[in-house]
Amino acid sequence: MKKAKKSVLIAGAKGVTGRAKTGHLAKAANACVNRWLINLWLMPLLLIIMTGCGKHPAQETKKTAVQADTAKPLDGLRLGDSAGYIAMIRAENETDLSFKVGGIVDSIGPEPGSDWNEGTPVKSGTMLASLKQSDFINALNSAKAQAELATKQFERFRKLRESDAISQQEFDVSEANFHTTEAQLDQANQNLSDSQVRASIDGVVLARYVNSGVTVAAGQRVLRFADNTTMKVELGMPDRLVALFFPGKEVDVEISAFEGRPPFHGRVSEVGVAASQDGRLFRVVIKVPNPDGAIRSGMTATVRVGDSAQFSPGAVLVPLSSLVTFAPPDQGHPAESGQLAVFIVEGGKALRRPVKTGDIIKSSIIITSGLKNGEVVVTSGASFLYDGQPVDVLQNVPAAD
Repeated sequence: MKKAKKSVLIAGAKGVTGRAKTGHLAKAANACVNRWLINLWLMPLLLIIMTGCGKHPAQETKKTAVQADTAKPLDGLRLGDSAGYIAMIRAENETDLSFKVGGIVDSIGPEPGSDWNEGTPVKSGTMLASLKQSDFINALNSAKAQAELATKQFERFRKLRESDAISQQEFDVSEANFHTTEAQLDQANQNLSDSQVRASIDGVVLARYVNSGVTVAAGQRVLRFADNTTMKVELGMPDRLVALFFPGKEVDVEISAFEGRPPFHGRVSEVGVAASQDGRLFRVVIKVPNPDGAIRSGMTATVRVGDSAQFSPGAVLVPLSSLVTFAPPDQGHPAESGQLAVFIVEGGKALRRPVKTGDIIKSSIIITSGLKNGEVVVTSGASFLYDGQPVDVLQNVPAAD
């Protein structure tokens, strides 16, 4: 019996010892697995850190898309060629119309439920647009009632003051209230009148900016209106030619939309006395009769004054759209300095080049200094560039290396 118990104890001890050994082995295995997992997690992190310590790959600078053309020689331009000057056409008295008060647009057409169409002729005195009238009529009726009450009170207080039944102060308050309500009544009448827009002259609707039912603010444009029986041709002239123009002079105007048609006859109405800051040109306005309405606002025209185009050797021709204005480092705003320049494309970059200009030939201008024949010039988008900006030329022009 004692031997059996001893055997059991020995076997139990061996089992405990075996389990202890097994536990140590499991712990060792778990430790190895944990170290392996930690190393597996740390390796990518170390690679990222090592990569971050190195040099970053250079990011490609985004290029601006532009159109360009080459500066052309003037070999094909004869000394006797007439210099033409591009002009913009506008209708006489062309203006945007608006309400002087805010409100809901009730009508903006020839009749309720029908809005104006562009090009619709209108007679003088026609109502072009109207706000919702009930609000203004109610305000007017309220102002009338207040004015009537103040008038009665003022008359009663005046009689009482004559008999010394009230003080001068009480009478003054009544008088001030009377004048205030009269002014409010006048303003209510004016607001009612300002809630409608009428044509002051015979003309045509050029554009409609809002529809019926829209809420508009005071001064917000709703229509563009003009008298198109007479058109204004506006252009800029260089200083050496502006003296050839004077009010009343008859001038022929060629309109691009009527190619092959004889020139229209116009008369100079305005001549500028100061040159513009951007192009150093003097504004000239020529009025052209348009009885049949064939000439439309926004068309372009060319004015030739019979003068020969002048240029010096080495001069080149570029589009007018190439010109930009900039301020030299030692000067202020571009509008103050007025330095003219173009952007040339070289090595994939737009480089600003100051230039001197000559006569305008149609839609181009002569560059007398600062530009050479064959150089690639930005013709569209130049006003949005800065010196040295990377560009991508859209047009198939061989950019300089």
